Amino acid sequence: MSKYGKILLSVSMFILAIVGMFGFQNGRTVQAQTTFADVPDDYWAKAEIEYLYQRQIINGYEGNLFKPTDPVTRGQAAKMIINAIQETEYHPASATFNDTSENLFSGYIERAAQLGIINGYPTDNTYRPDTYLTRGQMSKIIVEAFDLEISQNSQTVFTDVPSTYQFASYIQTLYNERISNGNGNVFEPGRNVTRAELSAFISRAMDDQFKITAQEPAPEPAPVTGLTGEVTADVLNMRSGPSSSYGIVIAIPQNAVVTVNSINGFWAKVTYNGKTGYVHKTYLKLKNTSGSVLQNRIITIDPGHGGTDPGAMNGSIKEKDIALTVAKILEQKLKNAGAKTVMTRTGDTYPTLDGRVQTSINNYSEMFVSIHNNAATPSASGTETYYDTSENDNGAESRELAIEIQKQLIALIGTKDRGVKDNDYLVIREQHIPSVLVELAFISNSDDLAKLTSAEYQELFAEAIFRGIQSYYSK
Repeated sequence: MSKYGKILLSVSMFILAIVGMFGFQNGRTVQAQTTFADVPDDYWAKAEIEYLYQRQIINGYEGNLFKPTDPVTRGQAAKMIINAIQETEYHPASATFNDTSENLFSGYIERAAQLGIINGYPTDNTYRPDTYLTRGQMSKIIVEAFDLEISQNSQTVFTDVPSTYQFASYIQTLYNERISNGNGNVFEPGRNVTRAELSAFISRAMDDQFKITAQEPAPEPAPVTGLTGEVTADVLNMRSGPSSSYGIVIAIPQNAVVTVNSINGFWAKVTYNGKTGYVHKTYLKLKNTSGSVLQNRIITIDPGHGGTDPGAMNGSIKEKDIALTVAKILEQKLKNAGAKTVMTRTGDTYPTLDGRVQTSINNYSEMFVSIHNNAATPSASGTETYYDTSENDNGAESRELAIEIQKQLIALIGTKDRGVKDNDYLVIREQHIPSVLVELAFISNSDDLAKLTSAEYQELFAEAIFRGIQSYYSK
């Protein structure tokens, strides 16, 4: 159990630190709002976020936003922790790490390192202050900073945290303290911790009403039938457990087809050549052997822009509104076909680009489609679809998806075919599932604009994207 007296004081200071991190935008204080437009009533952490806000512990950003899915950097975490334990910045004659001397948080990083709360990377002696903090790293920071009693058992209740994992004892401590029970029977130690998650952890530390009920690990996922997966990576390692920490059973070559037995988060239990183990589903093109090809596929739809960012405009007509309308129609079509859909926004809000990517990751998405309109001179017109091969591990699959969607858009809408193009737009670059960005037409062209604003054509735009997705999964 926690050492109550010290934690109570630490939590109070920790919260003040978070005010310093979350309450500023572009160097100035953001005025408090009564609620957040991007935290709907049914949002999983709304009560915790409101709890901290009502106590002036956290503030939002301009536009009445909280940005709950935005990640926290290691530099920001160092400042929060040092303030939480009532320590001060430390500026030694020479920096401990190769990459922190000029960083905004250097003094906090030095103190955190000196106290052993946060470590650097010994391979190159860096701290990487702008790198996002993972949930595994977060577990150690919370335990060390708040002086929680570390679990003596490195065997955790989570199937993706083997006892050999470096943060296993810290993760089990969070479970014991009723601060986190992961997501079912997985903890996702390698995923970035978000602002909403951090708010939940803090609220649970402050007030027992938010503490979670300890529970036994979720049972093994129900088996699935009639599902195969085609390997999209050059080589896909089958492991003995649902984590990259487990040993390799066999290496599966590209284009090989495996039988999928069950799926839990990003890990699929599969059988190949008489061997059964676990693979990361990101590198499988999942295919139903009967029924709808879209049944149970997890697809994120991203209506571009939103909130204070209208996107391209033509008079009072805004790109953000057209994108959202088409996205909602597409969402319903996908649901009708059995797909599980995720929307990066459902109203006139502006999720950050990183936040849109994180929403996709948080929901274990298998495909990402971002919807936009183009703008240029009045003579420019047509439709184009983008994919990325610079960093997206599924760049080749993204290109195939882009081709299918582009083909359907041209056939149904009749706009000029501007082709499919390789471009490193952030929302399609910073994830590793088949991802495309669709430019429906030019809002600055009178003929294209007439289609973009027509209810009939908005339906056709959505239908074309739907058919493109369906065609991709059918191949």
